Amino acid sequence: MNITALILAGGQGSRMGGEDKGLIEWQGKAFIDHVVDCLRPQVKHIAISANRNLEQYAQRSPHVFSDARRWQMMGPLAALCTAASDLQLVSADWLLTVPCDTPYLPPDLAATFSAAARKSPLCHAFYAQTSARAHYSIMFVRPQLLPAAVTYLNAGARTIRGWLQQQRARAVMFPHEADFTNYNSPQDMEYPT
Repeated sequence: MNITALILAGGQGSRMGGEDKGLIEWQGKAFIDHVVDCLRPQVKHIAISANRNLEQYAQRSPHVFSDARRWQMMGPLAALCTAASDLQLVSADWLLTVPCDTPYLPPDLAATFSAAARKSPLCHAFYAQTSARAHYSIMFVRPQLLPAAVTYLNAGARTIRGWLQQQRARAVMFPHEADFTNYNSPQDMEYPT
């Protein structure tokens, strides 16, 4: 199965004082490096969506792209809309999408999603769920669905949750909420899990 990872690092970092969140150091290395190190053994290819510091991200993966101009400042779905015209991404069997500030992702993330996809072959979109809550930004989707993100965003909608609902996405259960910890502010970083 050809699985490509897409790391979302294009946010404004407003709750981090405007810093580029993926490049903030956490436990000795940048958030993006934690995520790349976790995903590299799980997927065939890694792409990074970033809207600044592209040269630094290109040190992690040669496949770095910015949101297309018409979708800039429209949130994480802008990356999916831009990815819809990326030939390398759309040629994958599955796209595993994760945010850049989730340093504890499970080592079986792709395998667990893949198993769920094999059990439900008519479903083309999945997202992570724990007993605590849903993690919509950690999703496993068929690239053929990406044009639907364009339609959704052009209609004025913005949430990943709403788009996944439109795609009839299914939750995939994971046992540990801590695996999906993300850091949105300096205060979050003061209390490691």
